This record gives sequence, C-alpha cells and structure tokens, in this order.
Amino acid sequence: MVLVHGKGANQQLINPVANALRAEGAQVVMPRLSWAGGNYRPYDQTLAELNGPIARLRSAGRPKIVLAGQSLGANLSLAYAARFSGVAAVVAMAPGHRPANILQFLGDSLDRAKAMVAAGRGRETATFLDYNLGRAYPIKTTAEAYASFFDPDGQANMANTAPRVSAPILWVIGSEDRPAMQDSVSSRVGRRLVVPADHRMTPQAAVREVTTWLRDL
Repeated sequence: MVLVHGKGANQQLINPVANALRAEGAQVVMPRLSWAGGNYRPYDQTLAELNGPIARLRSAGRPKIVLAGQSLGANLSLAYAARFSGVAAVVAMAPGHRPANILQFLGDSLDRAKAMVAAGRGRETATFLDYNLGRAYPIKTTAEAYASFFDPDGQANMANTAPRVSAPILWVIGSEDRPAMQDSVSSRVGRRLVVPADHRMTPQAAVREVTTWLRDL
C-alpha cells in the first residue's frame, strides 16, 4: 500500500488507515510528496515521485500494489493508476482538488501562470493563490507547476483520469464533504462509499470499510 497525504502533508489524517492495514499484514509506505507546504512540482514529475515507493514494495516481494490517498493524494493516486499499469486497486478518500470548481477563486493566478509558460518563463517562481477547505492563500512555485495542477483541462481533473483506471476504485466520501458529495464522477466509476465525516476526518471514519474492501479484493 502506498498511502498519499493531501495538502499540508498532515499524516495524522491517514495514520488510522495505515495502522489498520499494517495490522492486517500489509506493508504500508507513506511518502512525503513535493507539494507539502505548497511547493508544487509539475504534475508529471509529482506522479513520478510515486515510482520509488512502488519499486521498493515490489523489490520487497509485494507485487500487489494498492494506491490510496486523502484529498489531493486521492487525485494523484487516480492519475497514477490511469497512466501506469500494475496497480491492483485505488482507494480515493475524500477525493479533492477540482480545478474547475475553484477557478473562480484562482483564475487570475492561473491566467498569469499560463502567460508565463507561453512566454518561455514556465520555470520561474512566482506567487500564486492556492485553495483548500474554503480558503485561498498565497504560495510560491513555478508557473509550469502551478498551471499543471490548476488548469481544469489538465491532468488534475479527476473526471478525466478516473474513467481511465482499469483497477477497482473505492471512493470514500464524507457526508459533510460537500464538493465530494456533489461530484458525479464517483457515481459513474467504481464503488462509492459515504461515511459520516467531513473532508478531513473521512479516512478515520472509513477504516473498517476500507480494510474490509481491500481484504475482499
């Protein structure tokens, strides 16, 4: 199991799932990815950050690789499984980061990042706006990285990546997580599980259901 954190890299939110899976005999790795603290790298490069943990699991004799993540970690897990073969299943907990939904808050930043990329300045660092849990806040990253994560037509659009995942998908959605509840992609692809929780506490509320689903694969 490769268990991927969301924005802010708060491992405490996914630790309950990791502990339960380890108790079931799974080997769980929890990499700290580059977006921690808003330090985004281009989406393609961020996907590649999962190659190392996956390779280590396979070299340790663990051929059945499951990707699971919370919020932006779920987003990345789906995109990785859509692009690369060999993923046995994906668990998308409180799936988040919907560029089209937050464009109204970040549109000026995205326009500026795209203009910089078009002018050949994509690798320059600048201040842009990020958005999480109803709040916009400034981050510093390169224009090309920002555009790759926040363009609604880009790879971070789960409506485009999820249908291309051939492995089983379990969507774990908190009943108080309005964006996830309103997102129709989880009703069209895979299995949808709703638990009584908000966006942050969804993984903890779904520990039993997640472990049972994975055990029965």
